[in-house]
Amino acid sequence: MIGKQPDHVSPNLEPPPPNGAEWRQAHWAFIVIGALRNMRGWIVPLAIVAVTQGVSGSRADYVWYGLASLATIGAGGSSLVEWWMYRYRVTDRDITLKSGIVSKQERVIPFERIQSVDLSEAPLERLFKVMRVKVETGAGGSSEAEIEVRALNRDDASELRSKLLAARQRLRGDRVAVRDGAPIDDQASVAAASDALGDGQLIRKISTKELLIAGATSGRIGAAAAIAAALAQFGEQLMPGSLWERLPWDGFVDAASNIQIVLGVVGFLGLIAWLISIATTVMTYGGFELRRAGDQLQVRYGLLDRRRTTIPIRRIQAIRVIEGLFRQPFGYAEIRFDSAGFGADQGASGVLSPLLPKREVLTLLQETCPDFATELNPGTLKRLPPRARRRYIVSASIGWVIMIGIAAGVTWRFFDFPVWWVLSLLIVTPLFAVFGDLRYRDAGWYVDRGSFLLRWRGVSRVTVITQVRRLQHRRLQSDPFQRRSDLVTFRTAVASGGSLEGFSLPHLDARDGEVLLEQLGGALPWETSPRRSPRAAPPVDIDFGLT
Repeated sequence: MIGKQPDHVSPNLEPPPPNGAEWRQAHWAFIVIGALRNMRGWIVPLAIVAVTQGVSGSRADYVWYGLASLATIGAGGSSLVEWWMYRYRVTDRDITLKSGIVSKQERVIPFERIQSVDLSEAPLERLFKVMRVKVETGAGGSSEAEIEVRALNRDDASELRSKLLAARQRLRGDRVAVRDGAPIDDQASVAAASDALGDGQLIRKISTKELLIAGATSGRIGAAAAIAAALAQFGEQLMPGSLWERLPWDGFVDAASNIQIVLGVVGFLGLIAWLISIATTVMTYGGFELRRAGDQLQVRYGLLDRRRTTIPIRRIQAIRVIEGLFRQPFGYAEIRFDSAGFGADQGASGVLSPLLPKREVLTLLQETCPDFATELNPGTLKRLPPRARRRYIVSASIGWVIMIGIAAGVTWRFFDFPVWWVLSLLIVTPLFAVFGDLRYRDAGWYVDRGSFLLRWRGVSRVTVITQVRRLQHRRLQSDPFQRRSDLVTFRTAVASGGSLEGFSLPHLDARDGEVLLEQLGGALPWETSPRRSPRAAPPVDIDFGLT
């Protein structure tokens, strides 16, 4: 009968995959890892309750642990179903990922759209010897523009990465050289060459000594101090009762008014915070390596959560040299980059080196990003005008003075506490003024042969190096107070992730700002001359949407 299907063909079956490509499933560790991650929201509170209160045998305990058991079973079942629905397939044209239980998703990335293929291992994944393979395209900032294949054993993950990179090279028409330098084109040879060049040339490796220096001088001490304070609050619950009772609390209470005791406690917490800062830096950047393989950079780091990130050099938009407040006296800096096309969760900024002697920055850029290789201290760095110095000093000090004034008023009105103790904090105001003067001295810019360097200081001194052609817009702004002194604020941005990463420098001389716009390829909306005061011009708000 016409239209009748053969008996051996089922209309519900999916069409056969192209070229024999089959759907593949993740490692069974996907189930365990997923279940543990689903439980992490309540497993810590449960552990704290168990340690601090124990099991009394009451009905409330049975209800609590019964609910915890049901949640565990639910987390495991949900992870099992998710693993069963989780599939990926690699054809000769693209990679496809199917996922989702209630809301099913299918993502497809053609090989020619692939920008990077990264490998990473979280602590749980290292325990089961599996890895994640993250495939990213150039659609920066969009979570829909990436595929993350989870829970592949290490051999399969490395094989998948090599296959995707080799296929991308083949479809783009790139020619890859093998070890003896002979050019090749066929797919099998491309894959072999990709494996041979997979590690690339080692550019930078962080030693244990440098890791300790990076941790000791990092800016993470604020977050570490919060952790130390939290530990101090829970000290009574975490410390054994017998030891807690033997502490000489009476002596501490009697001496509570002694300033030395207060300073000692603050110093102790500061030491703990400093040690935590060192430990977190070592765990984050342990085993750091920077390599170059052709037109890509590869960054590997992490003791617990190991990451391997691929950075296409052509997508780097700017380089940041960050000299921390504690690193600058020793001549060290952190080197970061802003890149277009990174995924939303990875961010638009990455690390080229967590710690590097400043004198070696130019050499590192020449080996990794030659287009951004510029001297950090050019002799012709353009500075701010002297009349801007007062504004930097006032802006750095005024907030502190206002805060102390408000605190003194609240203390006088609501608390039985000597107001002069609060007002005595004004004695440190000159330190803020010195910091404002330091901000003024560090600010400047430099334009030469298509390169643009911009420097300013927050807490750290930041030097941004980019190319004029990569600037997305150039803008001058001035408020009424700035116009009275012929000053403007310069703003610009580069493409970074799915947004624009902006940089600004306040209180430039207005005429210098106009010259800077001209050097960067902008045109002014009014005609200017050396004799014409910018105050006579319309309010300055210039935006050039250049690509």
